[in-house]
Amino acid sequence: MEQRNELMAVAASKFGLLEKDKVQTHVSEHSLIRSYQLGAKIVYVRITDESHKPYVKIEGEVQWVEFLGSKGVCVSRPLHSAAGNLAERIRMEDREYTAVCYEEAKGRPVGENDADERLYRRMGQFMGCMHRITKGYTHLDPVTKRPDWSDEAEKVRHIDLPLTEKGITRRYEALLHYISELPIAVDAYGLIHADFHYGNFFVYEDSLCLIDFDASRYSWFIDDIAVAAFFSGLTEGTDVEPGPFLTPFLEGYRLEHHLEEQWFREIPYFMKLREMGRYMKLFHACGGKLDKLHPWGQWYMRGRKEKILRSFPAIE
Repeated sequence: MEQRNELMAVAASKFGLLEKDKVQTHVSEHSLIRSYQLGAKIVYVRITDESHKPYVKIEGEVQWVEFLGSKGVCVSRPLHSAAGNLAERIRMEDREYTAVCYEEAKGRPVGENDADERLYRRMGQFMGCMHRITKGYTHLDPVTKRPDWSDEAEKVRHIDLPLTEKGITRRYEALLHYISELPIAVDAYGLIHADFHYGNFFVYEDSLCLIDFDASRYSWFIDDIAVAAFFSGLTEGTDVEPGPFLTPFLEGYRLEHHLEEQWFREIPYFMKLREMGRYMKLFHACGGKLDKLHPWGQWYMRGRKEKILRSFPAIE
């Protein structure tokens, strides 16, 4: 606890914050976060261990978020440090950390009663706006550039699963091959959020405010749409069909960004990529002993293998 407080104090000082102004400490899976009072605002300092994500990749993340915010997209904007940097390196007891500081997101969390066609349409319009603006973004530094979609996909592909999962791994290989053959064009490919779900945005006036760009990567814009559709169907106790979500979502999306109609046919493939990736990582994490998973993981895995094999999209 003492080391954690010392680390947070050093990180806060980089951004001109004082420990006497701390509000609350949060510990996520990969980061340590503490909120501070800064004048009339609340800001958040996030510290990430180098072993989870290196400084250069985090710097690339906040550079894109800053670009979006500068163009009017409602995001939790990163703040510059006292030295003028968006990300700061910290070394403590032979470990490397990266610290960033964000403004508090505008709006309120999504509630149970918010999930309706109006919200889905707003989600689609927000994403369409983000994709349209992102097409004007050029990341010039190859060192800090965000990863390509295939980086994560290859990590999943190399997960060592037992022979009982051969049907899954074989289909995952086929799906990767199919997706990797898709054409890359400026109107269809760019930086995406890649984790667009209810827990990562706030409802703000007639729009949204997006947070948590940790998973952002280069991929097809339709991948972002598919991830949103995938998460929209994950309601504990049942798998909801994406149709009622996608119809208003795409209506909103088309108000802001144009994609050729052929791309919308790829949604099931990218949804399956996310579904299979989640299955393979959870199976590996528990060594196939599904009862060892947390409750949500147990629910997700229940009957999932059969569902994946039964609903696998046709690949020509």
